[in-house]
Amino acid sequence: MRLVFWGVVLMLVVLIVPTCLEACPACKDLKEPIGRGFNSSIFFMMAMPFTVVALIGGSVFYHYRRASKNRDRTDTP
Repeated sequence: MRLVFWGVVLMLVVLIVPTCLEACPACKDLKEPIGRGFNSSIFFMMAMPFTVVALIGGSVFYHYRRASKNRDRTDTP
């Protein structure tokens, strides 16, 4: 009996809650400012790891090349 009660409660929650709640701003209309802001924020969150890795890699490459050039200058008489 208890299992049936909780099953009915769960089914009611599953059926009622989605109609009361909005999942995200993009579900309504993407032409509203909140929808465009939501999409822009997702774009920047996806691009940030690649940007950080590129900056670190570029910095390592730059310093490696600079050290290599300085080493070549000091080796030649």
